[in-house]
Amino acid sequence: MLSNFAYPELRLIRHGKPVAAVNSMMNAISYVKWVRQYHLSEISNNSRPNYQHVQDYKSHFVVSSDLKRALHSAHIFTGKSPELIDQTLREMELPRYKLPLYLPTVVWLYSCRIFWLLRFKGHFETYKQSKIRSIRAALILIRLAEKEEKIVVFGHGLINRFIRKVLIKKGWKLTTKSSDYWGVTQLKL
Repeated sequence: MLSNFAYPELRLIRHGKPVAAVNSMMNAISYVKWVRQYHLSEISNNSRPNYQHVQDYKSHFVVSSDLKRALHSAHIFTGKSPELIDQTLREMELPRYKLPLYLPTVVWLYSCRIFWLLRFKGHFETYKQSKIRSIRAALILIRLAEKEEKIVVFGHGLINRFIRKVLIKKGWKLTTKSSDYWGVTQLKL
C-alpha cells in the first residue's frame, strides 16, 4: 500500500464550457433534445483553462469520464488522450420530466434537478443509483492512487462533488475546491 511514495495527490477538474451550454427558451421535448446535444458537445472555442498551470499537470496520470465534453477538456488541458477513460465518472444523469411549460434551459436544469433530488422517478438514473456510482468512482480513484502518485481526473460538477465527499470520509484532505468550468478540486491523502 503506497510503498513508492508517501502522499498521493488527486485533482478533480470540471470540464470546460460546452458548445451546447446555451440558455434558450424551450418546452419539455426541446429540453430532452438539448440534453442529448449537451452529452455530444465538445468544449467551446472561447472556453480554455488557465494555461499557466498546465505545466503542473505534465507528470499526472490522466483520467476522464467517457462523455465528450470531459474527453475534449482532457485533451485541451494536457494535449494528450487520457490514460484511463471510465464511464463511472460520468455526470449524474440530467433528469428530464415532462412538464407542460416553456422555460429557459437553466430553469429546466435546476427545476428537474430539484425534482430529482426530491426523489421523483423518471426514465433515468435515480439519485440513489447516482450516489452509489459516485462511491464506486471514488473507490476506483483510491485504488488508482495506490499505484499513481499524481492523478488528474476530468469530470463533471455534481459527480465531482459527490466523489469529493466520499474521499474526505475516507481520510483525504481537501486543499482547494472549485466547481466552475475548468475548476480544480485538489485532495491529498
